[in-house]
Amino acid sequence: MTTWVTGSPEMKSRFVLDPTVTYLNHGSFGACPREVLDAQSRHRAAMEAEPVDYLVRQLPGLFQTARARLSRFLHADPAGLLFVPNATTAVATVLASFDWREGDEIVFADHGYNAVRVAIHLLERRYGVRLRRAELPFPLERPEQLADAYLQVLGPRTRLLLLDHLTSPTALVLPAADIVAEARRRGIPTLVDGAHAPGSLPLDLDAMGADFYTGNLHKWLFTPKGCAFLQVAAPWRDLLRPLVASHGYFGDLHEAFDWTGTCDPTPWTCLPETLDAFEALGPDEVRRSNHHLVREGRERIARALGVTLPHPDDPALYGPMAAIPFPSGGEASPERLAALNRHLYETHRIEVPFTAYDARIWLRISGQVYNHPADFERLARALARQA
Repeated sequence: MTTWVTGSPEMKSRFVLDPTVTYLNHGSFGACPREVLDAQSRHRAAMEAEPVDYLVRQLPGLFQTARARLSRFLHADPAGLLFVPNATTAVATVLASFDWREGDEIVFADHGYNAVRVAIHLLERRYGVRLRRAELPFPLERPEQLADAYLQVLGPRTRLLLLDHLTSPTALVLPAADIVAEARRRGIPTLVDGAHAPGSLPLDLDAMGADFYTGNLHKWLFTPKGCAFLQVAAPWRDLLRPLVASHGYFGDLHEAFDWTGTCDPTPWTCLPETLDAFEALGPDEVRRSNHHLVREGRERIARALGVTLPHPDDPALYGPMAAIPFPSGGEASPERLAALNRHLYETHRIEVPFTAYDARIWLRISGQVYNHPADFERLARALARQA
């Protein structure tokens, strides 16, 4: 494990981020260290030097190596581990594999990702599926309220529980393992949207036992963009098929998913090198450092804005991101959120997202190893003038 200091010039130099921008939005798309980009470039060079050799002869072995390495990191059965470009694709794939009937119910939460909400609303329109929303309290008083909100809306017609592991708009870490265990006891299949979880939370997918679990690797695990996985439990592996039918569609699970048409596979094939880079930093130390940054940052910003933080300072509730209420009297519309973001970026060269939940505007900050506490102080000063 290498020795490093968060936000130091040496750490910042490992990333290609624009040095004129205070980048506090790692959660949206991640950012790649130079060594990972270099590894991807080597794979791309090999692919372009002899495309047939790389994509036909080498790719199956490269995928097998990458899958084995990732499965060890996630503590997941490699037989059920699939490569997909993003968590949105994985969710759509699972939803398309169910034989939906009118009156079937999907349980989801009001803190969910908008693209996932769109996907389940399409099922409502097409098949008459009923959507039952778990209303997670926010502000939050007790962690136990999160599991209770999901479990109280499960019923005899529930065909699928769609569960966030780390919520996108509000940055809450949910007790996914506990909720999955109770759903399994009731015989209800579970799909965990862990888009933000790999790299930001310690994962043991075999122990969790979800029927389906998806996570993006390009957010907190430093991979190139368009790199995600879908883990499928054994009882579902004969049922699940990719959204695009290609040569291996009627083969086994890996044959069906490993080739769905020509694309750039290098975000997945350079996974061993990416995991080398991440593990050299020390995953536990990265998580501790990122949480400490965000813990200090959210307190500074809340003081500058004169607002109350929405949940206790409990490390079980948040990791490398946090949501802070923004005291704006304006409407929480997409246009208003974009305008707030644009002002910060154009006036102060600060990149941070504004989100909407419960008709209120929230600021979502991220902390990563290239950030320094001074970055959050700069944001706090800019916000105090803007609010």
